[in-house]
Amino acid sequence: MGKKHLPKQKKDTKGSKIPENATANAFQAGTTDHLRPSFRFTYADENRWHLSEWNADEIKDLIRDLKKIEKYTWLQIKEQGSKQRGSSVGCGFKIIQNHPNLPNNVSEDVTISEMRIGQKKRIFGFRLESHYYIVWFDRDHSVCPE
Repeated sequence: MGKKHLPKQKKDTKGSKIPENATANAFQAGTTDHLRPSFRFTYADENRWHLSEWNADEIKDLIRDLKKIEKYTWLQIKEQGSKQRGSSVGCGFKIIQNHPNLPNNVSEDVTISEMRIGQKKRIFGFRLESHYYIVWFDRDHSVCPE
């Protein structure tokens, strides 16, 4: 029995450019939208809208809801809800343009967003790669009133 050989590929005389449709569904270089989020507390504001103001049941609900959100990718999170304030469903991820002054340890260059965690509860923070750094915990729409 002889060795099996793969047939020789025809040489492309037009160059070796990859067809556009071969990469149509690939993620853009550098995006982490295909990853699941993890929540970080490194930049949580120690002076305003902090978690210690919440009661035990609210914290329990928050942890349950964060665990649920961690099951989704960033792309799925961003596709949930409405982009219009006041009409959110799901986690209602939105970029916030007009927000309170940031704590001193947070750069003004970050993009602050709001994520809906339950009926009235929200977290505000920013995303770096797949990590979401929580800055403020809002249980009553006091960070950015509608």
